[in-house]
Amino acid sequence: MRVFLALIVAAVMLSASAAYASTTDPLTPDDGNRIWRGSETNGPNGVYVGPDGNVYAASVGGDEITVHNPRNGKVIDRIGPERGVQGPDDLYITRDGTIYSTDLLDGYVRILRPDGSFDKQFVAPGVNPITMNEDETRLFVALDFLGNGLYELDPELIDPPKILIPDLFGLNGMDFGPDGLLYGPLFFGGSIVRIDVDAPELGFEVVASGFVTPAAVAFNSLGELYAVDLGTGQLIKVDVATGDWVVLDEVEDNLDNLAFDDNDQLFVTSATSGQVLKMRPNGTLRALNRSGFTAPSGLAVTDDGTLWVAEGFALRGIWSRWNPIASFFYRFDAPFAGPGGMNTVAADGNNVITTGLFSNSVQVLDPATGTILEDLRTLSVPVNAVRHGDVLAVAQLGAGNVIDGQTGDVILEGLFYPLGLATDGETLYVGDWAAGTVTAVTDSGSSVVASGLAGPEGLALDGDRLLVVEVGLDQLSAVDLTTGAVSTLVTGLDLGPPVLNQLAPPHGNFNGVAVNAKGSVYVSQDGAINAVYKFRRL
Repeated sequence: MRVFLALIVAAVMLSASAAYASTTDPLTPDDGNRIWRGSETNGPNGVYVGPDGNVYAASVGGDEITVHNPRNGKVIDRIGPERGVQGPDDLYITRDGTIYSTDLLDGYVRILRPDGSFDKQFVAPGVNPITMNEDETRLFVALDFLGNGLYELDPELIDPPKILIPDLFGLNGMDFGPDGLLYGPLFFGGSIVRIDVDAPELGFEVVASGFVTPAAVAFNSLGELYAVDLGTGQLIKVDVATGDWVVLDEVEDNLDNLAFDDNDQLFVTSATSGQVLKMRPNGTLRALNRSGFTAPSGLAVTDDGTLWVAEGFALRGIWSRWNPIASFFYRFDAPFAGPGGMNTVAADGNNVITTGLFSNSVQVLDPATGTILEDLRTLSVPVNAVRHGDVLAVAQLGAGNVIDGQTGDVILEGLFYPLGLATDGETLYVGDWAAGTVTAVTDSGSSVVASGLAGPEGLALDGDRLLVVEVGLDQLSAVDLTTGAVSTLVTGLDLGPPVLNQLAPPHGNFNGVAVNAKGSVYVSQDGAINAVYKFRRL
């Protein structure tokens, strides 16, 4: 199915140029103003300090391991698919420099040897934390989010994986303690546990509890246990003898993982800010690099003029070009308890409507109070949502249609890959990413208003034209709704290739467009640049 989708999209992209009217002088990103700034990373997850003293951060969204100078956080190397690394969530580096990483979505454990050779072994989708015992003769991984279980692997990735505890639920970033036991957090269980991997009957013992969403643990050379809680943004020190724990620092962003170097300097990653942080002697954290957009996706402008930028696990409100005035984070809360995922965002007066792939959610959020007004979690892979008159229109990738999310009534069906949505309250415009079309839907029926587009994603109305982000051509285009002619507005965008793996959507990161009341146009650009541009006249 994925390959078939990719072939169809490629064919559409090759033929797209035939649909275009002649244009003069389209703009480039250099003609726009950057909003806030982009992070150098696409959201660091797992972290490890290598034998060279550098800090290695794995990034699922970035499809790479970034190597950072431990003093200033500067990126000094990027290790990606060309070197055998793909979709890494966590990593472990041996004393000889061998890098193991877990490919969360595709389910592989990958090895990159010091000589540059690499290999992989399939375990299961959801393979997440990874670590080795003290003498680095045994390799362990666990499944989280997409599966359950603790496994032991052959360090050479030759012998088949051995499952140790098949029903272990939610074990995340783990580390061996000085007692030879394996410690790790139960991400959805609010506790830290330990496991004797040599016991005749394997199970776990709770060491400490009372956390919200503990994400990872690590020991220093003194045998002291530290942890991060993604649900609270807290860095925590745990007494393994008593189960007592204290909060050392708390940050606004999500904290994902942590690792010590040989001198007991602690490094922590924040996936939502794109930062590597370092612990001061007093236990507080300081960022080594500036925060910024990690994966800018959907865009919307609310009635009060605030620009909202969805980033998958974060939603940021920005006034003018400067720092965010409000930020919301997806912390795996229950429905109505907190924000879900934020891959797209649409304005609903001064409220916002978000969709999250990982949380399978459509939410209506009041940014002024942080209140979740609506929370839908039973849809079939929602990939976009807008308020269309009195209807909450939702594009369902899993069903190939657009429905009223509140009633389930079908608005438009028979779509191959519904994605982009825009509305003026009377006409709903629906983009089909794979077919390269945009369909207009009214009470009297539907009709195709544009075809031959190359991977249309974000849509926005701008007077009598429809703005379309075409990822296949790295450009922003405009459809004249009177004539159907398509013109090019902005070229040279770096929108990144689709991600074709087992569980990620083929379109990869959503690229959005929005228009404010003064007619300025905003466009998001994912990939290595992580930018949002503002064009005052298009």
